[in-house]
Amino acid sequence: MLTSADEAFMRHAMELAARGQYAAAPNPLVGCVIVSEDGTVIGEGWHRAHGAGHAEAEAYASVSKADRDLLARSTWYVTLEPCNHVGKTPACAGLIEQVAPKRVVIGLMDPNPRVKGGGMLRLQQAGIEVESGCLEDALRFQNRRFLWNMEQSRPWVVLKWAESADGFMDGRSEADRVPGSGGFAITGAEAQRLTHHWRALETGIAVGAQTALIDEPKLTVRLVDAASPAVVLLDPSGLITEALPTMQDREAVIHVSADPGQSIGSVHCAWDIGEDLDKLLASLYTDHELSSILVEGGATVLNAFLHADCWNEIKRWTAPRDLHSGLKAPVLPASCGRMPQGEASRGTEGPDTWEHFLHPRHVFE
Repeated sequence: MLTSADEAFMRHAMELAARGQYAAAPNPLVGCVIVSEDGTVIGEGWHRAHGAGHAEAEAYASVSKADRDLLARSTWYVTLEPCNHVGKTPACAGLIEQVAPKRVVIGLMDPNPRVKGGGMLRLQQAGIEVESGCLEDALRFQNRRFLWNMEQSRPWVVLKWAESADGFMDGRSEADRVPGSGGFAITGAEAQRLTHHWRALETGIAVGAQTALIDEPKLTVRLVDAASPAVVLLDPSGLITEALPTMQDREAVIHVSADPGQSIGSVHCAWDIGEDLDKLLASLYTDHELSSILVEGGATVLNAFLHADCWNEIKRWTAPRDLHSGLKAPVLPASCGRMPQGEASRGTEGPDTWEHFLHPRHVFE
């Protein structure tokens, strides 16, 4: 039976898992805590980056030589079911089987077909006591991107925009919005760091061709210590014919257009304006290995994702000023859901307010 102490140790493992938020994708966030029989933490680790050691191996390696004798009576807390297959790293279930601790507590079962109960079964067959479901709902939210990938073979899609108090994204007239005119700032400087954090959480950042040409955005995460996501230039009409100066130093620019001969990115993704967005998302996940995408706009692109119901999460900034005219911001769907209990749905940075919403299909108790 799971106890309050089990939940406390699992919460610590969950906090460790979060440290991999910028680099673990497309792998899940995983943390592991090893606790001796007297309740002392003797080892801990997390999956730091894709291709790096798994949380269980990191936790085991952190156990001092003086504490190795305590492992036989220890309990291992792992946020995700230990893997039972050899990939870039050895099978974690095999490592735990060799150590043979008294007990293993699993937070979330792994839906990956290569695991899916196999890790838990291997531990049980080795005579190790195994319990699962500790903080399961909280862990489902933490690994919502990974779970969606496994279930739908699609990237997790986050829509993000900033608007004025009266609902405009840009106060300029259409005549003033010409290529190279630069962006129109809605939010203040205080909001930038959080926006860059949001970008760093995703593996791709999508922007429409018109916005790329007019605003010339860099789409980087320069204000946080993380790698910038791949740029997805949505250009099905072929408006972009040469490399954009602001993106020339980016390692990955995926140019989405109908004609591969006109591609200006490091990679081309074929998609025609007449095809649905679901086909594009399938290609970005399967062919280009994007596990999540932050869609930054402009309004036409954001509305297309909203109307096609191809979104999972919305992050919206609102500035405390009126623009009175200009480019209208998207209308928030009436059915938007709030973040689960314990997760912030609203906050402020300087004068600006941010809000987070989930698609109603996602329920995390």
